[in-house]
Amino acid sequence: MSGPSWRPQVQKLHIYEGIFNLNRAFHATLLSLERLEDLGFFRSEYLNACKIELEHTRAAANDELIETLRDYEQEEGVRFWKMQKEWNAQFKDPDDVFFEANTRKREIREKMRELRSSLDRLGPKRRKARRNRKIKRVHK
Repeated sequence: MSGPSWRPQVQKLHIYEGIFNLNRAFHATLLSLERLEDLGFFRSEYLNACKIELEHTRAAANDELIETLRDYEQEEGVRFWKMQKEWNAQFKDPDDVFFEANTRKREIREKMRELRSSLDRLGPKRRKARRNRKIKRVHK
């Protein structure tokens, strides 16, 4: 059995580069507005309103793009997890099931010890009541 095939995703690189370039362009535009404001020729409150509008537009664009990208990456994570699982299954020893069962058995025993210890800390009254309940159940 051969493993699942994987090849680099050039499109993914272009998507991330595109988002970077978009944000770089927003930043360059904001710097241009700053330079215009520094000239003192234009009303600074108007230029400030332009910067606010631009930042709002950038935030809205990034929000939409990142949400779509997050959904895509989650799907990719699942897809690659399945591929990885399939690949690892090729090398799994059938006897591993028995080792896993023994490990789980030890975990359950340890949990039972912890629970008994907790019950022992409850005190004699509760232990006696618990014992009486057990006896009643046995006699029913």
